[in-house]
Amino acid sequence: MKQYPQIDLREWTLVGEGYNGQAYVSSYHPGVMLKLVRREMGRAAAVEQEFYAAKTAYDMGLPVPAVYEIVRDGEDHGYLCEMIGGKKSLARLCSEQPHRIPELAHMMAKYGHVLHDTPITANEYVHPVKELLMKALESTPLVSGDRKEQLRKVVSDMPDTQTCLHGDFQPGNLILSSSDYYWIDLGWLGQGCYLMDLAHLYKMMVEDSLIPQVQELTHMTREQMLEFWDAFARAYTGDNDVESLNHQLQPYSALDIVRTYYLHEHDDPAFRAFLSSRIEASLNQYFK
Repeated sequence: MKQYPQIDLREWTLVGEGYNGQAYVSSYHPGVMLKLVRREMGRAAAVEQEFYAAKTAYDMGLPVPAVYEIVRDGEDHGYLCEMIGGKKSLARLCSEQPHRIPELAHMMAKYGHVLHDTPITANEYVHPVKELLMKALESTPLVSGDRKEQLRKVVSDMPDTQTCLHGDFQPGNLILSSSDYYWIDLGWLGQGCYLMDLAHLYKMMVEDSLIPQVQELTHMTREQMLEFWDAFARAYTGDNDVESLNHQLQPYSALDIVRTYYLHEHDDPAFRAFLSSRIEASLNQYFK
C-alpha cells in the first residue's frame, strides 16, 4: 500500500468537525483546507476513492473545489484541497433563513439539472451505477427472494446513460460562496440514471425526516425538510404532481439503501433489520 506524507497537525487549526472527519486551515498553507477523515472512512483506499473522484470532476470542469494531495495523520488519511472562502451549504442556509427554503430548493434543482445534463466517463473511481447496484444486490443481506428479483429488474430497466451522478445528492453537499456554487463530498460520484440522485434526496428529506440524526445532519426540522423536497420536486420536474414522483422513486429509494449498505456495511443486526423494513415499506408502496 502506498505511504502518503505525514501531516504536522501543529501547523493546522480545526475549523469544522463531523462524524467521520475534521476540517483544518493553516496560515502556513494559505488558500488550502485539510480534510482529515477518521475511523474506518480514514483508510487510504476510502480517501483515495473520494480524492480521485473529486479530481475527475474537477478535471471535467465541474464546479468542485480543486484537490491537491493525499496526506495522513498516523493511520488516518485525508487530503488537501482548495479552501472556499465565505461558504455555506444550502442545508445551513435553510436552517438559518427558513423563509428562503423554496428559493434554495429551486437553486438545487437548477444546479442539479446542470450536473445531470453533464456526461461523465466511467473509470476506476467513477462507477456505472447499474454495475454497482448489481454487485450490491448480489451480496446484500437486506433483501432476498422475490424482492431481490424485483430490484434486479428495476436496475436492468435503467437506461444506459453517461449522466453524471453526485451519489450523495443532498443540500449539505452543495455550497454557495458569493455568486459561485460548488459540489463537495464526491466519494460516490457515478454514472447512470438521474433518478438515483433524486431518490437519495427524497429518502433523506422525506423518508428519513423523522430521524433526529438526519435532522441534525441537514440542520433542518422535519417540516423544513418536507418543504424543501416539495419545492425541489416541483422545480426539478416542472410539474406540481409531487406524489407521482414520490411513487416513481420508491424502488430507487430501496436501491439507495442497498447501495449505501454495500458501501458502508454495519454489523448491527438490529440496524440491518431496520434497513430491511425500510426497503420492504418502499417496495410495498410501489408494487401494491
